[in-house]
Amino acid sequence: MFVSDGGFASDAYDCFVIGSGPAGVSVALALAEAMKRVLIFESGDDQRIRQELANAIGYGHYTGEHWNAHSVRMLGGSSNVWAGQCPTPRQFDWNNPAVGLNWPIRRADLMPYWRRAAPILDHDPAFIDFERPLISGFLYRPVPAAMPTRVGVKYLPTLKSSRNVDVAPGRSVIALDANAARSAVTRLAYVEHQSQATRQIAVRPAQSVIIAAGGIGNATLLLQPRVDGSAPVGNESGHVGKFLMEHPEFNRGGECVLDIELDRYWPTANRGRGTHAIIVGDAAATEQKLYGCSLQCSRKDANDPMARYFASELGRSFFHYDITPRCEMLPSAANQVFLTGERDAAGFYRPAARCVLDARDFLNVELTLRAFGEALIRLGRGRVKVNNDRIYKDVRGGGHIMGTTRMGQSRSASVVDTDCRVHGYDNFFVAGSSVFPTGGGYANPTLTIVALALRLADTVAKRS
Repeated sequence: MFVSDGGFASDAYDCFVIGSGPAGVSVALALAEAMKRVLIFESGDDQRIRQELANAIGYGHYTGEHWNAHSVRMLGGSSNVWAGQCPTPRQFDWNNPAVGLNWPIRRADLMPYWRRAAPILDHDPAFIDFERPLISGFLYRPVPAAMPTRVGVKYLPTLKSSRNVDVAPGRSVIALDANAARSAVTRLAYVEHQSQATRQIAVRPAQSVIIAAGGIGNATLLLQPRVDGSAPVGNESGHVGKFLMEHPEFNRGGECVLDIELDRYWPTANRGRGTHAIIVGDAAATEQKLYGCSLQCSRKDANDPMARYFASELGRSFFHYDITPRCEMLPSAANQVFLTGERDAAGFYRPAARCVLDARDFLNVELTLRAFGEALIRLGRGRVKVNNDRIYKDVRGGGHIMGTTRMGQSRSASVVDTDCRVHGYDNFFVAGSSVFPTGGGYANPTLTIVALALRLADTVAKRS
């Protein structure tokens, strides 16, 4: 049900969810199925994007416009601009020694939740982790896609009719308070954008608070300063906002000619859309100290001059492909969301985001392309061209905002634990890709966001 009155009977709810994107809606509906009463706060509404509410400033390789375009203030959140791609990371992507940091959960622990998440996003769970050998040292691992699910559109009827979920649109949570022991959230304050009125509701220890406002939004709320000068609620670790990551993309950063028609590798039972992609195998990546990088191949052309040359010389078909590498970034505390001195009418401090690729990130892309090319030469299967300027001078991104409330084993190195619970708290949780400790390889994060949200719902549902 959508609620529009001036206040809420806070005792009526078991859980408060801040944000209505893929994470927020998924966790709320899963809790509703467990017979928990949930109130969702959404800054925007269900009819239009309130983009003026996403106002980050950008420094480094990505502008504020880049971050704001993927911090959507509307029912459904970032799913309103999502492209529909749903691969899963591999276990090696979570434990790659070249990255220097492991995920504190196992891939096997999340697999059942990925299977549950796929149909929520209108994907066939049979193909989310499809792969097959390509050549020695390399795997064919396509990126499955479907018509992108607009969560706010798909689940609007359910949210309107649900007896266990209420949605409060046009309201931004702007402050949190906790008990003296910092073990429970005790209050949250929100602003009604239409009236500009600020209101507060009490939170009992048995009630849960879940922040699901996106990688910028989660950090921004947890960084808001307190009047008494103490650490913001949720940032007792001092790590909130740090380790901001994207998945850099390098449009046509390479080209290849090979005697493999990748269409033949696509799983025949999968009638959906997707992108051909090639990755380095675990052993080769370990040997060459490479980390997550997917070589996404498109625009097959058998009439390319180089393809025709190899075909005439070697007596078999060759194909030219453009390659767009997508990679992960090495986590760095210098890449972070932080607050500026500007405040809006509600007193909410404006965020800024600094995200600078490491020299090793660029080199990783170049070396991955070179490794593929060297393998093709060694096996007599083709060639690779590295387009230098498209790698080193034309950084793009998928709008994957990760890492700003990272998951880990202890408060000394992370914001949330393996249950996505803020360290030290009993009733305070974070949902979304902000909990990713690394980029998790090259994989688009949406499927993992929803899977982690479903897993979080199981955790929260067990609370008294």
